[in-house]
Amino acid sequence: MTCPYCGGEVGDTGICPRCGPPDGTAMTGWRPDPTARHEGRYYVAGRPTDRVRDGKKQAGDPDGGRLLPGYVALPARSRTSIRSTWLATGAATVVIVLLGAVLWGLLLHRHRQPTPDAEYLSALKNAGVEGQFTSDANALAHGRQVCRQLDEGGPQQGPAADKIAVDVFCREFSKGFHILETVTVSGTFVLTDAAGFGAIAADDASCSGANGYSDIGPHTQVTVTNGKREILATTALGQGHGDSATCTFTFGFPITEGQDRYVVSVGHRGEFSYTFAQLQNNGIAIQLGH
Repeated sequence: MTCPYCGGEVGDTGICPRCGPPDGTAMTGWRPDPTARHEGRYYVAGRPTDRVRDGKKQAGDPDGGRLLPGYVALPARSRTSIRSTWLATGAATVVIVLLGAVLWGLLLHRHRQPTPDAEYLSALKNAGVEGQFTSDANALAHGRQVCRQLDEGGPQQGPAADKIAVDVFCREFSKGFHILETVTVSGTFVLTDAAGFGAIAADDASCSGANGYSDIGPHTQVTVTNGKREILATTALGQGHGDSATCTFTFGFPITEGQDRYVVSVGHRGEFSYTFAQLQNNGIAIQLGH
């Protein structure tokens, strides 16, 4: 009987003095080195190889392997390939972690991003123009109406609130949109009575119209309309100051550019037409009387 590992003769005991007892279930693995050159030699399917070990240290011994019957050479193990495998695994892990962080950040940003309605209302508040609307619903309705008018070919102009609506709801009209300027116009209305007809009633504190001019006083309404007779602003003359010969009233009102003309009327004393530039640069000066 011969040893399945080294091919040597086995005595009556059936145990190889060099390789030890046979293992019928595991013909692949470490066995004692029959050549006695090393502590152990690696077998594959019962055939000796050139891989040997001494303790935990492994090495190659093709010379000793060739001394044994059935010797087979194993491919040399590459430390570089093992290292590369670990590096590739580590790099893949880092990429997966970074990708997860990016996706989490995008989802978090999307979750926190305000809706267009909320963005519009917040922008109105930050610009200090939310007071132009009676409610949030009114502001939102106005903002969408602005975009509808632009879709229908309306002019790309409007007050600051309209520009905010365009920037949020219809950005395609944002470029080239002109913000209409709003100014406060100052005006004076002077009632004169140089001839002494008693057209002015005056005391030490104030004055106002009298007799045929009694409609001229602090509560006389000043109205501003456009060419379509749409009311743009209203105010009153306010307290008059002067004497029985001259009584001066001062007033003011805000207007926004964009109208073809601005028609100012004081009570029923006639209408006075201006352009935006005239009102902005010169204000209003009206005189009535003799």
